[in-house]
Amino acid sequence: MDYCIMCIGKIKDSFYRERILNVCREINRRKNQVEIIEFADEKIPDRINEKGRNLILEKEGKPILEKIGKKDYVIALCVEGKEITTKQHINIVMDAAERGYGRITYLIGGSLGLSEAVKRAANQRISFSKMTFPHQLMRMVLCEEIQHITNYL
Repeated sequence: MDYCIMCIGKIKDSFYRERILNVCREINRRKNQVEIIEFADEKIPDRINEKGRNLILEKEGKPILEKIGKKDYVIALCVEGKEITTKQHINIVMDAAERGYGRITYLIGGSLGLSEAVKRAANQRISFSKMTFPHQLMRMVLCEEIQHITNYL
């Protein structure tokens, strides 16, 4: 199974960037491949109303929706998603493979999250925690989780 992480924004901190690259290299040494696709984040004004928030989310979500492939099993990482264990995550990946999906694609939004259109495009919504984490840390944790899954499978 191949994996893709589509995310809004770039990793700025070298610690996170290096750790993510090292974990991805390790995954890619096996029969699995992991790709990270970064999309530009929009500048968020200090004062923003609901309409402005939705416009930013739609603008950030458009390139994500254009990149999702027909053979992608899409998992949106969002606060309202279901919290799962690693074992449940492994079962999701195995089930997607059995159903003929060629790639697991994870979606990580920007500071405002993901648009409703992007969340609707997902096969599943998951949450790693009810707490809020910096996107850099979340991406690193997701890469570590994917590495664990590939070690198991």
